[in-house]
Amino acid sequence: RVSIMDIKGNVLARLGDGPEGEEPGQFIAPHGICIDTRGDIYVGEVSWTHTGSHLNPPREVRSLQKLVRKT
Repeated sequence: RVSIMDIKGNVLARLGDGPEGEEPGQFIAPHGICIDTRGDIYVGEVSWTHTGSHLNPPREVRSLQKLVRKT
Protein backbone atom coordinates (compact mmCIF):
# COMPACT_ATOMS: atom_id res chain seq x y z
CA ARG A 1 0.00 0.00 0.00
CA VAL A 2 1.09 3.58 -0.67
CA SER A 3 -0.11 6.32 1.67
CA ILE A 4 -0.13 9.99 0.64
CA MET A 5 0.29 12.35 3.59
CA ASP A 6 0.47 16.07 4.13
CA ILE A 7 3.44 17.75 5.82
CA LYS A 8 1.86 17.16 9.27
CA GLY A 9 1.53 13.41 8.68
CA ASN A 10 -2.22 13.37 8.07
CA VAL A 11 -3.25 10.69 5.58
CA LEU A 12 -4.77 12.27 2.46
CA ALA A 13 -5.17 9.10 0.38
CA ARG A 14 -4.22 5.44 0.24
CA LEU A 15 -3.48 3.50 -2.92
CA GLY A 16 -3.44 -0.27 -3.19
CA ASP A 17 -5.59 -1.08 -0.15
CA GLY A 18 -7.08 -4.12 -1.86
CA PRO A 19 -5.50 -7.50 -2.47
CA GLU A 20 -2.09 -7.70 -4.10
CA GLY A 21 -2.12 -7.93 -7.85
CA GLU A 22 -0.93 -6.65 -11.22
CA GLU A 23 -3.89 -4.42 -12.08
CA PRO A 24 -3.42 -0.61 -12.12
CA GLY A 25 -3.28 0.66 -8.54
CA GLN A 26 -2.55 -2.78 -7.08
CA PHE A 27 0.85 -3.72 -5.70
CA ILE A 28 2.71 -6.96 -5.03
CA ALA A 29 5.79 -5.85 -3.09
CA PRO A 30 6.35 -2.06 -3.26
CA HIS A 31 9.86 -1.03 -2.18
CA GLY A 32 10.69 2.33 -3.77
CA ILE A 33 8.76 5.49 -4.57
CA CYS A 34 9.44 8.70 -6.46
CA ILE A 35 7.34 11.72 -7.43
CA ASP A 36 8.00 13.86 -10.51
CA THR A 37 7.38 17.59 -10.98
CA ARG A 38 3.83 16.93 -12.25
CA GLY A 39 2.94 15.00 -9.10
CA ASP A 40 2.93 11.61 -10.85
CA ILE A 41 4.01 8.76 -8.58
CA TYR A 42 6.40 5.97 -9.60
CA VAL A 43 6.43 2.82 -7.47
CA GLY A 44 9.19 0.22 -7.81
CA GLU A 45 8.44 -3.32 -6.71
CA VAL A 46 10.41 -6.51 -6.08
CA SER A 47 7.64 -8.53 -7.71
CA TRP A 48 9.95 -11.11 -9.33
CA THR A 49 11.55 -12.30 -6.09
CA HIS A 50 8.29 -12.04 -4.15
CA THR A 51 5.87 -13.62 -6.65
CA GLY A 52 7.08 -14.08 -10.23
CA SER A 53 9.78 -16.64 -9.48
CA HIS A 54 7.27 -18.78 -7.57
CA LEU A 55 4.68 -18.99 -10.36
CA ASN A 56 4.42 -22.18 -12.36
CA PRO A 57 5.91 -21.61 -14.86
CA PRO A 58 7.94 -18.63 -13.54
CA ARG A 59 7.21 -15.42 -15.45
CA GLU A 60 8.04 -11.75 -15.46
CA VAL A 61 5.74 -9.53 -13.44
CA ARG A 62 5.56 -5.75 -13.37
CA SER A 63 8.40 -4.10 -11.45
CA LEU A 64 7.60 -0.39 -12.02
CA GLN A 65 4.23 1.33 -11.99
CA LYS A 66 3.43 4.95 -12.87
CA LEU A 67 0.37 6.49 -11.23
CA VAL A 68 -0.72 9.69 -12.98
CA ARG A 69 -1.96 12.53 -10.80
CA LYS A 70 -5.56 13.54 -11.48
CA THR A 71 -6.24 17.26 -11.46
